[in-house]
Amino acid sequence: MINSFNSSLKTAVIIQVNCPSLIPYDIDEMKGLAKTAGYNIFNIITQKLEHINPKFFLGRGKVELINAGLDNFFYNNHHNHQNQHVEEPLESEEFDENGNPFEEYENKEDEVEFDFPETVHKRKDITVIFNNRLGNMHRLNLTKIWDLKVIDRDELVLEIFERHAQTHESKLQIELARLNLETNIIKKELGQHLEEKQGRDFKGKGRKGWEPKMQAYRGRKKKIRDELKVISKRRNLRRKGRSKFFNVGLIGYTNAGKSTILNQLANSRFETAQQEFTTISPVSRKVVFPSFKENGVWDGQEVIITDSVGFIMDMSPALINAFLSTLEELQFSDLLLLIIDISESNFVTILEKIRTTFTIMTQIEVMEIPRVLVLNKIDELSEEFLQKRVKKIREIYPEIPNVSISALDKTGFDKISEIIIDFKQQKKYH
Repeated sequence: MINSFNSSLKTAVIIQVNCPSLIPYDIDEMKGLAKTAGYNIFNIITQKLEHINPKFFLGRGKVELINAGLDNFFYNNHHNHQNQHVEEPLESEEFDENGNPFEEYENKEDEVEFDFPETVHKRKDITVIFNNRLGNMHRLNLTKIWDLKVIDRDELVLEIFERHAQTHESKLQIELARLNLETNIIKKELGQHLEEKQGRDFKGKGRKGWEPKMQAYRGRKKKIRDELKVISKRRNLRRKGRSKFFNVGLIGYTNAGKSTILNQLANSRFETAQQEFTTISPVSRKVVFPSFKENGVWDGQEVIITDSVGFIMDMSPALINAFLSTLEELQFSDLLLLIIDISESNFVTILEKIRTTFTIMTQIEVMEIPRVLVLNKIDELSEEFLQKRVKKIREIYPEIPNVSISALDKTGFDKISEIIIDFKQQKKYH
């Protein structure tokens, strides 16, 4: 068992395909995402392939072994033959994108065993989560073979957003992303069905059942987009009211401590936890930093600090668009604080997360805004180890200022205050 059992969580299996053509997503990140989405992980299955199977993503042999493992679990634990999903035999051979026979580079003799809790009575009690980005046909074919729910990284992130969304706008953005996803799936599923029944032409009988549903989807999506435009105009009016303030955006990888930092700076109490995406909608608060003029007269510096949704590796355009309202807030920042978990066990992972954040910053057009690297969680490192990492960060990003802090005990927060005030004064905000 991968995680300690929690009966309130859903049962899941993580699958990851490692292939030269795929991004090597971090399995620990996926476990954290799954936990945040409300899943108990009972198996992690990996497969190394030279080429992705165009039909099943996984190799045919692995698909069969997983199916057999599910049958064995239900037979041995429930003697329920109904869960032995009988499907037409898989084709003996698939072909890669070049038309060559697909080869599976994996030990086909390794059986897949499952040890789910007694509460799992049928296949549909189980979710298979791929730590990859599946094509629609991959998902449909695997769902048909295994007779259970199959999702990928993007769908898992959408589930997390749905759990944490609080504002009407964020809920609309999520619904729009979900409708786009389901539209693509329906088109693929219908196309597969019609090809089998009547060839590639959509003008046959299948169109009558397809058109009303797609028309309803198009109507709902248009209504959501129109409503989002109205909300966006209202938000722009609110931003004009903030234009007299110096605006600081908190940006960075998920679970780096952005919400905790905002809590400490603003003495607020927003949700923080060791899980991904606790912030879904923009959270802005006015903060007054202590400052004195040269004659000793009090001159409190007021700024607006805005938290944003945390990033993940290779966030898809669909997810970025779904939460454009959160990311748009960053475009109105005068300064960006890039929050980094400097205590990560693997320094290469830290650098990859910084690069990921910069990539998304480029996509949302905020790379021209001044930024500071905030190295958080220094309380978890020895001073010697911390200094080695800080030195490497400075060597790689010499042009970007950095500050080391602990959001837990507010170590280094005086330095953050100085940096923010300095940037504000450079901009001549009063």
